Amino acid sequence: MINKFCCDKFSFHYSGDKGMGLNIRIVKLSEAFIERSQLNNYLIFLITEGYNNIEDCKKITINFCPFCGTKLNSFYQDEKYVQETIDI
Repeated sequence: MINKFCCDKFSFHYSGDKGMGLNIRIVKLSEAFIERSQLNNYLIFLITEGYNNIEDCKKITINFCPFCGTKLNSFYQDEKYVQETIDI
């Protein structure tokens, strides 16, 4: 059970059902994706609208919490926060 978030609003939008409304997703990139894109971070942070398949939904990549300003890749470093994996 995850009990530490940067703020209550982030926690609320993180905990919501991915199929409804706007939500925040913490997504792990596959190693193959990281190698192809030459990224150095394996987690990305997204705001999405409701969806069934993350690869086919509208999404915005964020680096800072839109509610409290916390730098996300500094705060959320543990894989226990990961909600899904992308290999695009």
